[in-house]
Amino acid sequence: MTPAGSPLRAALRLCAFVLLSAFMIVAYSACLGPLRRWRRPLQVVWSKGCYALAGIRVRSVGQPYRDGPALTVANHVSYLDIPVLAALIDGAFVAKTEVGSWPLFGTAAKITGTVFVNRSGGEAMSQREELTRRLGEGKRGLILFAEGTSTDGSRVAPFKSSLFSIAEKPPEGGELVVQPVSIAYPRDLDGRPLTGRRRELYCWYGDAALMPHMWRMMGLKGAEAEVRFHAPIRITGPVRRKDLAKAAEAAVTAGVADAFAAPDAPPRTAAA
Repeated sequence: MTPAGSPLRAALRLCAFVLLSAFMIVAYSACLGPLRRWRRPLQVVWSKGCYALAGIRVRSVGQPYRDGPALTVANHVSYLDIPVLAALIDGAFVAKTEVGSWPLFGTAAKITGTVFVNRSGGEAMSQREELTRRLGEGKRGLILFAEGTSTDGSRVAPFKSSLFSIAEKPPEGGELVVQPVSIAYPRDLDGRPLTGRRRELYCWYGDAALMPHMWRMMGLKGAEAEVRFHAPIRITGPVRRKDLAKAAEAAVTAGVADAFAAPDAPPRTAAA
């Protein structure tokens, strides 16, 4: 039996989320010229505020790669993954084109530098070149949900090798660093495992409508998100994208399994 949420809590949290996002969108957009250095701190505050309003407590194991721009590849179970990862990783997300038209979320995605890709079209080469160019600029990394969709979090879906086409042509004169990252929501704030039907409380997947899911989720007390950063994969020359996809998938799958297998194990690092 899944717990019932509080309509009052949901209403207050959603109102606060809209107000916070509206304010941050204006503030972020105003950071031009020398003020651009404030964009990353604003994004961190914005992201932490968003997941805190959802009652999410983040635990992280390991460290994100910080020696240069990297391609972060992660599994995807919820829209909550976005603020959770954005607070920990300085990178632009890679998202399907449709996200750009979503109310509020689309605006936030555009101003924060999201790279929109058409996964069903014949634009693979131009999109690969754009991703390579963005990484080659050496400013920010990229964050990619490699399953190509969201799941219920019970397992990691096969990584789409087409999304790893950037590995076939690494940045000229340098190396491509790919860091697999696992994200899971193993338990609620009372320590009860989010398994079976309880996964649906925080995992958004399939044909679930966004706003009804958000309303129900915002009415709940909260849950714990666990993010595991795995050893970076360094690429200095062309590699088979299928091999890279399988290696990253294996690391992420193991991380998700560990998150559910040892729910009481203390993390090595933690984010508030």
